Amino acid sequence: MIFSMGIRDILIILPLLILSLTVHEYAHARVSTALGDPTPGSRGRLTLNPLAHLDPFGTLMLLIAGFGWARPVPIDMRYYKRHHLGLVLTSLAGPLSNLAITTIILLVFKVMFLFPLISSPFLVSFMEVLQQAAFLNVLLFVLNMLPIPPLDGSRLVSAALRNRPDLLIPYNRYGGYALLALVLLDRALPMDVLPLGRWSSFIFSGLVRLIL
Repeated sequence: MIFSMGIRDILIILPLLILSLTVHEYAHARVSTALGDPTPGSRGRLTLNPLAHLDPFGTLMLLIAGFGWARPVPIDMRYYKRHHLGLVLTSLAGPLSNLAITTIILLVFKVMFLFPLISSPFLVSFMEVLQQAAFLNVLLFVLNMLPIPPLDGSRLVSAALRNRPDLLIPYNRYGGYALLALVLLDRALPMDVLPLGRWSSFIFSGLVRLIL
């Protein structure tokens, strides 16, 4: 969390976080556009400019509380040929883009290990930054795949419940409150109610073993 970080760590994590959130939201916009929806482009979201995507308070909360958000990309699923499939693909695009970033970074590590370079303080620091970026993107993947509104994973549940409005409406209406309650309990209780770090470490370790 930001209050337990040194200035150096904040200066490293914050740009990585901004870049990762930007790619995440751009992926949503790009896939929705590819499926025929002009809404992201008309709202100025089909860009890698961080200013178009970031929610200042959401970014701050991610650093302070370990939970935060960017501005959701507006979409209109009526433009999709298959509405609910389009919703699923668009929703998965963001988290999978974070997983792709981690994979690319680990592939860079693999190449660096195949062709060892002369060790230097700069190179060591650079590899540490890459490692932090890789893990941060796994964390964003895990967080956003939680099936709780308004996170991306909830849209998968919404697609599955499309024929059950009696369940879908309260799910979307009260999901945000459930998520807030889980976050507060996670901070208040001496146990991991939301063990995002542990889940992220498990996935990250698996990717490391697979790629490296």
